Amino acid sequence: MFIHEYGSRDNPTIILMAPMMVSGADLYSLMSPHLMGEYHIIAPDQGGHGQAGQYQSADQEYKDLKSYLLEIGCTQIHLLYGASLGVAVAYRLFFDNNFTVSHAWFDGVALCKNAGFAEQFMKKLFKSRKKKLAKNHVEASSSLVKMYGYDFAKMMTKNFERITVSDIDAICHACCHYDLRPLTDEEQKKLHLDFGEKDFDWKYSKKTIPVYMPKAEVTIRPGYPHCGYMAAKTEEYVRQIEAFMRRA
Repeated sequence: MFIHEYGSRDNPTIILMAPMMVSGADLYSLMSPHLMGEYHIIAPDQGGHGQAGQYQSADQEYKDLKSYLLEIGCTQIHLLYGASLGVAVAYRLFFDNNFTVSHAWFDGVALCKNAGFAEQFMKKLFKSRKKKLAKNHVEASSSLVKMYGYDFAKMMTKNFERITVSDIDAICHACCHYDLRPLTDEEQKKLHLDFGEKDFDWKYSKKTIPVYMPKAEVTIRPGYPHCGYMAAKTEEYVRQIEAFMRRA
């Protein structure tokens, strides 16, 4: 993990945990222009992305982030944001008693104890596309362009070029295994869950949310794929996040 830090530490802290194929610096560049408030923002590059090393596991990524936060004395977190892969770390931080989290926004997460089929499917898919990208060296993957538009796909393709096969195995495992437990009413009040209507992860989470977190705020984005609304409607999305922070 390589941690980017922006803004004064005197301001409320926002942690941005990016999805696969998006670095922390990328996510900051996408979201920060639309934030109306003044914040202290921590946006890590997870393993396999940006300036970080290898992706070993969600536990290791979390250990690195936790160590950094405690080192700088940052235990009060105003917003904990995670998208897809980023939720694997954000979820662990959400339950850590060393930190006080005021608001959490998780996008595109498969809330499942063992999504074995999804894990194997993702590994096969990403490894196949990795081989194709190595052969063709396109600026933007056509499949990503179709889902997210050219500019977003170009950014994702660039990140995907440096992700290794070993990274893919560890990343896919992290995305498909969660240590679920029932959330308290207070924890649920802090939590917003976001999904594209076409998101495969929604298939898993819509079964577990009523069991473990029935009072959490849930938004389904009609017609959008995995993390698609965040990519297509970034300004509106960020404004909604800030409204959630004010409302909760």
